[in-house]
Amino acid sequence: MAKDLKLSEIKYEKKGMIAYVSLDTGDPLNTYTNSTLNELNDVWKDYNEDGDLRAAILSGTGKNFCGGHNLKATESLASEPPAIHYGDVKVLKPTIAAVGGYALGGGCSQALACDMMILAEDAKIGYPQAKIGIISIGGPQRLPRLIPGLAQWYLFSGEFIEAAEAHRLGLCLRIVPTDQLLEEATKVAEVLCQSSPDSIRTLKKSIEAGSQLPLNDALAQSKKIAACYESSAVYQQNLQDFIDKKEPAFKTQKK
Repeated sequence: MAKDLKLSEIKYEKKGMIAYVSLDTGDPLNTYTNSTLNELNDVWKDYNEDGDLRAAILSGTGKNFCGGHNLKATESLASEPPAIHYGDVKVLKPTIAAVGGYALGGGCSQALACDMMILAEDAKIGYPQAKIGIISIGGPQRLPRLIPGLAQWYLFSGEFIEAAEAHRLGLCLRIVPTDQLLEEATKVAEVLCQSSPDSIRTLKKSIEAGSQLPLNDALAQSKKIAACYESSAVYQQNLQDFIDKKEPAFKTQKK
C-alpha cells in the first residue's frame, strides 16, 4: 500500500504490475459512505500515478462486492463526492471488477464503471431501489447504455440480474466458481499487463470521447486522438520495433 494513503475502509495492495483494491467497510454487504468514496478516489489517483501498475482489480472483502450507499448514514445520496461510478474520476488504466455476492445500487454502478467485470457464480447485480421507494442516481444512466430496451425492466422492477443472465446480456467477461474469482481476475489482469499501457490509455480516451456522440462524430474524435498518439515518440518506437521484429520496450519493463 502507498505509504502516504490513510485507509480504513479500503484495502489496497500492489503486486508487481497489478493493484488489488477491495472494499472493506465492516458491513456484511460492504455498503459505503462518502468517506469510503473519498478513500477509494485517493486509491484511484495513486493507481493512475504509479508507473509500475498496469491493471487494477476491484473486489469486496467477504462474501459481497458492495451493497451500495449505506442508507443508515446521515447524508444525502446526492452529496456523494466525485467517483468512478459517476464518471467524475478518470481512471487511465484498465480496471476489472471481480464481483461475488451482491453488487447493488451504487455497488452495481461501481462494477459497471470498471472496464470489464468477472462474476462469481453466486453474484447478483442490480438496482433494487424502486422496490423500497427510493432512487438510483447511476443506474438510470449506466444500465440503458449497456442493455437498451431491458434496462427499464430491471430499474423499474428492482429485480436482480443473476450471473448467468448478466453473461448472456454481455455485461460480464466470464463467470467462475466463487472460490476462483480473484484467481481468474488476476489471470485477466496479467493478460492486460502484456499490452502497451500507452495504447490502452489512448484507447480508453477514445472510447470515452466517442461514447455519447453519433458514429461519424465519434470517428472524427477518434481520428484526432489517434493522430496525437501517432506523433508521440513511444508510438514511433513501438512501430519501429514491430517492423524490426524486436520485442517492444513495454514488454521488457519490470513485471
